[in-house]
Amino acid sequence: MAKEEKEIVMELLPLIRVYKDGTVDRLLSSPNVPASLEDPETGVSSKDIVIADNPLVSARVFLPKNHNNPSHKLPIFVYFHGGAFCVESAFSFFVHRYLNILVSQANVIAISVDFRLLPHHPLPAAYEDGWTTLQWIASHATNNAANPEPWLLQYADFNKLYVGGETSGANIAHNLLLRAGEESLPGGLKIFGAVLSSPFFWGSKPMGSEPVEGHEQSLAMKVWSLACPDAPGGIDNPWINPCVTGAPSLATLACSKILITITGKDEFKDRNILYHDTIKESGWKGEVELFDAGDEEHAFQLFKPETDRAKAMIKHLASFLL
Repeated sequence: MAKEEKEIVMELLPLIRVYKDGTVDRLLSSPNVPASLEDPETGVSSKDIVIADNPLVSARVFLPKNHNNPSHKLPIFVYFHGGAFCVESAFSFFVHRYLNILVSQANVIAISVDFRLLPHHPLPAAYEDGWTTLQWIASHATNNAANPEPWLLQYADFNKLYVGGETSGANIAHNLLLRAGEESLPGGLKIFGAVLSSPFFWGSKPMGSEPVEGHEQSLAMKVWSLACPDAPGGIDNPWINPCVTGAPSLATLACSKILITITGKDEFKDRNILYHDTIKESGWKGEVELFDAGDEEHAFQLFKPETDRAKAMIKHLASFLL
């Protein structure tokens, strides 16, 4: 008997396909891989943890090999994966391999957050999961964690807390910086810095090298319609268009230094340059840097970490995470 075809109710190609029974094919996700003690190539150890139960927020924590000096605490890097808010995970192959490499070079503790995904969890679910993660880290700094993580308690420098990620993950990190400018974390924990790689920003009017024709039908538009269908202002909501007229001032970004990376073939490049320039002109008191990783697609360092340009970019990121 032929297998019955499931009814498709929505497609966002090439990313996801949603069926009537509620199941989702995440077409661009790499397979999940297990955490490991002492990765054979980098020596980095990782393990999976639960940050919160309701809603469930889990994460993969990474610890570099040379972490045994009790007098030298390690910076914390809270990482949000890319994937248009709907594909990949904290446990997927590309993310796991990339963080093993970055953690080994930067000598940081990384917390890769498995935030809730589209289509079942529209924004601000992912933003809320990020904030929950920061509150959980803050509870360690005050020795008040309900579900404590020993690696944080033993090895973390809570004065060196970084947030960051790729594309949609960098969008999450940006919005957490804005929220931290309005709302204090427990114990007064501060975010020290941010690494925003090709952050996912967009708007109703094409700019720079963005093609005018087809802008309304761009994948970025479609992703945002799925991510936040009721957003006031639509694609010009400040969550996705932080430089739009009337958006919160970027002078309120709550950290001391920001690294924004761009690549030549990335559709978000011109928006990212505008974001960098708007921060500089806003009166923000920190240090902001724009790093051009070369004529590459966005997130190339995850997919091709062995290339010279990827190695140079990862080295630059590692040197920033001091």
